[in-house]
Amino acid sequence: MRISLLGMVACFFAIGCATQTYAPEVAPEYSVIRDYAPMYRLGPMQGRGPSASLRVGDRVKLLRREMGYSYVMMEDERSGYVANEDLVPAPPRPPKPPEPRDTASESSGGRQRPSSPRYHGEQVNDTPLPETAPPPELNLDIGAENIAPADSLPTGTPAPPPKFRY
Repeated sequence: MRISLLGMVACFFAIGCATQTYAPEVAPEYSVIRDYAPMYRLGPMQGRGPSASLRVGDRVKLLRREMGYSYVMMEDERSGYVANEDLVPAPPRPPKPPEPRDTASESSGGRQRPSSPRYHGEQVNDTPLPETAPPPELNLDIGAENIAPADSLPTGTPAPPPKFRY
């Protein structure tokens, strides 16, 4: 009896030591090596089939490594259990290229304008406009025979009658 009780206690300690837990911020990244690797949201023994399928090369964060299945978080922050045999440590991500810097505004020493396309401030263009040919002159000579004498024009236009009475 003592041997079996001692064996069970040793087994619980061994299982407890086999579990590794990480915070999401510092969790190591793993890569999926099997196409359509099943991911179970509630655990591998959930009543229905897998909740999602992972593709080869998908990166996940290892939140808790257990015996047989590990609790992982995908890049879209969904989490679930994936078989340990479907995961390997992910290679490091390539470094991001540095952001291009606007050296013209830095060297001017003046006030910096935002570089966003929403800026609607003063738009100054110092480039001169190209020389264009002057527009052709209009011939406004309509002739004296087409002009009516001033005394023949009506002096006033009668107002239209109102449509509604107030």
